[in-house]
Amino acid sequence: MNQSLYDAVFCVDVGGQKVDPFAAATIDFGKVVGDMKLGGYEISSLTVAEFIVLHQLDDMRKFKNQIIQEAHDVENRDDVCREKYGLSFKDIDALDPTTDFEFDLKSGQVILFLAHDAQYKEDAYMKLYGQTLQKFCQDTGFMYTKLGEAL
Repeated sequence: MNQSLYDAVFCVDVGGQKVDPFAAATIDFGKVVGDMKLGGYEISSLTVAEFIVLHQLDDMRKFKNQIIQEAHDVENRDDVCREKYGLSFKDIDALDPTTDFEFDLKSGQVILFLAHDAQYKEDAYMKLYGQTLQKFCQDTGFMYTKLGEAL
């Protein structure tokens, strides 16, 4: 994609200045857009951000399901999960990244945050996914807001 087309599709005008929500992304942006085109997705800033976020949340869900599956038949699964992940089996099972997280595109910045109904799970998410979220934000340039604080 040439620069003028890229700017026209993805850059947002904020106070007379063009802001690129994907400028800090170190991910393979061309691959993301290519995958979206293959899937027949509309290509816009919002849909690209959504595509990237949903893939991350799906990976988080898969990790949680892997933990649940491994601990399911263990007799002392709460103790095992607390020792290994810092959370009880029940707390891990209550996490649902694909529905608990939301995102928005504001002033040319993609912001990821917990839904209002899930904010009480913030500590559990940070224990289980804190490093993953931090790496995701570094790789994408997106910002995760943790109860008013940027991660």
